[in-house]
Amino acid sequence: MEHVDYIDWAFYLTGLLKKHGREPCSLLELGAGTGILSKHFKPVSIKQRVTTDISFEMIRCASPETAQHRAVVDAANLPFSGSFDMMLMTYDAINYLSRAAINSLFQEAFRLLSDTGVFIFDITTEYNSLTYFENAADVEELGDDVIARRCWYEAFKHKQYNQFDFFTLQKDGSYLRETEVHEQNVYPVSFFKKAAENASLEVEGIYADFSTDTELSCAERIHFVLSKKNKTSRGEVL
Repeated sequence: MEHVDYIDWAFYLTGLLKKHGREPCSLLELGAGTGILSKHFKPVSIKQRVTTDISFEMIRCASPETAQHRAVVDAANLPFSGSFDMMLMTYDAINYLSRAAINSLFQEAFRLLSDTGVFIFDITTEYNSLTYFENAADVEELGDDVIARRCWYEAFKHKQYNQFDFFTLQKDGSYLRETEVHEQNVYPVSFFKKAAENASLEVEGIYADFSTDTELSCAERIHFVLSKKNKTSRGEVL
């Protein structure tokens, strides 16, 4: 979406890789939406990239030049074999998953990460929903097509709702409208820490917003850095 500064986000992710001593050669991006981040997050070490989303309407908009291989997948049941040096899930895409699906995703991360691989994802927080997304809307133009988004938060359910309306230009000049309503679950940090432990994943870092600050009480977004447990210890580059 246009209000997201993907250039700064890509810069931040690059910094996290440096801080945690990683130079990944392969990347699996989950919940990538229209693939905008792939246009800006391009570490020179990455030679193979797979960009995915559960929505065909979203991923079909991703550019194959930057997203490389595109696929429609369920993050909780990934069809891939082999391994990846990096798994990435940004823009609070993980909040769309149920508790059971997140547990499955973490098991998949353990299966697919290389021995020194890293899984970076971020979550939205209740602080963020209450402050900015009780009733918000924006529009993104993609060539002749348009995606409109409306958001609202139901605090008593800890649910964030995001409605996407896809307007696709037809040959007669009219627009075909298709609607998807996405439901996000707002979970506490403790849930992700426990899910990581259960999947034999190590929590290397938990950071507030786009910083390396570990004070999370007023964070609008929280980034996690996970890896496999019981591997050779890796010193951080500060």
